[in-house]
Amino acid sequence: MKRLSLYVFCTSILLSQTPTVPANLRQELQLITPANLKGDLSFLASDTLQGRYTPSPGLDVAAEFIASQFRAAGLEPGGDQDYFQIANMVDRRMPTVQSIMNLQEGSQSSVVPVTFMVVTDTSAAANIEHAPVIVFKAKDPDSLKGVDLAGKAVVAPGPSQAERRDINVFRKSRAFDQEVGRSGAALEITVGPIRPGQSATRLIEADLAQQHHVPSLTAESVELHKWIDQVGTSSEARTVSVSIPAPDDQNVTVKNVVGVLRGSDPALKNTYVMLTAHYDHVGTTETAGRSAANRPLAGGDHIFNGANDDGSGTVSVIEIARAMAHVKPRPKRSMIFMTFFGEERGLLGSQFYGRHPRFPVADTVADLNLEQVGRTDSTEGPQVNTASLTGYDYSDVTKYLGRAGRALGVKVYLDKTASDPYFTRSDNAALAELGVPAETLTVAFDYPDYHGLGDEWQKVDYDNMARVDRMVALGLFNIANSANPPQWNTANPKTLPFREAQQKLLGQESGR
Repeated sequence: MKRLSLYVFCTSILLSQTPTVPANLRQELQLITPANLKGDLSFLASDTLQGRYTPSPGLDVAAEFIASQFRAAGLEPGGDQDYFQIANMVDRRMPTVQSIMNLQEGSQSSVVPVTFMVVTDTSAAANIEHAPVIVFKAKDPDSLKGVDLAGKAVVAPGPSQAERRDINVFRKSRAFDQEVGRSGAALEITVGPIRPGQSATRLIEADLAQQHHVPSLTAESVELHKWIDQVGTSSEARTVSVSIPAPDDQNVTVKNVVGVLRGSDPALKNTYVMLTAHYDHVGTTETAGRSAANRPLAGGDHIFNGANDDGSGTVSVIEIARAMAHVKPRPKRSMIFMTFFGEERGLLGSQFYGRHPRFPVADTVADLNLEQVGRTDSTEGPQVNTASLTGYDYSDVTKYLGRAGRALGVKVYLDKTASDPYFTRSDNAALAELGVPAETLTVAFDYPDYHGLGDEWQKVDYDNMARVDRMVALGLFNIANSANPPQWNTANPKTLPFREAQQKLLGQESGR
């Protein structure tokens, strides 16, 4: 009898500590069903949309479909044209170098053949003759302080494959390139491997495309590697000569799709919780480029349907929005549901929103981005009733998702090999760099058919996706109802740049 009483007592304590689902949300969570997700995704990832390349008619059809679902759910339009945030862009195809590059050091000269160079950026034709060379051992923006780059050819190695997975190296390399781009340098040369025949394209905001861009290229050369090993020695004797043709520009229009569910609290409804995903993919073997063409075609298939990446995230945003719209009373904070264009071409849609926010960034308390939430056949083994977050220990967003997972039987865990490297590789990064606590949730970081022709809607585990989406909905609901918004983890030094951005953002807001 005493043992039974002790058991009942302990069980009651455990139950009291288990997170619960609010009564006004239980029925609405059941609106997120495997059948609805399958219906949405079987269209979005169908061959009809031709892989949703940015830009393409298939992407435009996808945008209209998403907007129609937001409209049916009763969300308010959040764009500048109905549900669309319009982005006028320039689709720029970089030229192929037509002549060799001459490297000169004193009386010694060597050449880099055209097949070992690829132009990564230029806004116009450039004829560079005997530009003095300045060499850097690594792409570290601190090394540029006090250095006059005007008229010089800047040479530096690109980050290695391992270094690209380090968030700090990634940020430094990007900041280095941005600083060189603003410096008046004659040329930037990144030393690293290229694929012969590779061509580069960029999608650029129309206004930014008109600005001068320092020509930059990636080149592979034994002599260039030697120069890097001899950084700081006799650099005044080194010069570079190369001619770069003009790029081919086309004006295009693309769209983010935005819907809003207004909050119920008179004060907190003017603050926002975001749920995001990217709705584009890489198109066909023609638009996806050489890497795609090197893969064997499956029965003549040439369409990269992108069911899991990121059709799964997109339809999850739709279905969660539909469920949240039925909740009475609504959450206290407003909720923004958004799908981005151009993630596959460099996180473009989220960066565009970051530069042109439709809602005040200072009043945006969190962003949860969804990537690859449909496939459970991870290369690390089956991932059923589990989910992970990039930047797992970066902010309180994880805690909300973890509590929701415990309430609904979905384990939210730390993937030590993927959490940090992937943090800046999805659309949460644009919001995080503005100071908004933002993370990306995924079920499988890697899986068969990643960016392959076989990533089709029939391979998605819809039952599991529905369970994960209900957990996401509960976590977001609790963030939207919280009196105190999520915060960056001050104990983690990797969050310092994001905390500084947040302080700057809130300082600007208070100074109005």
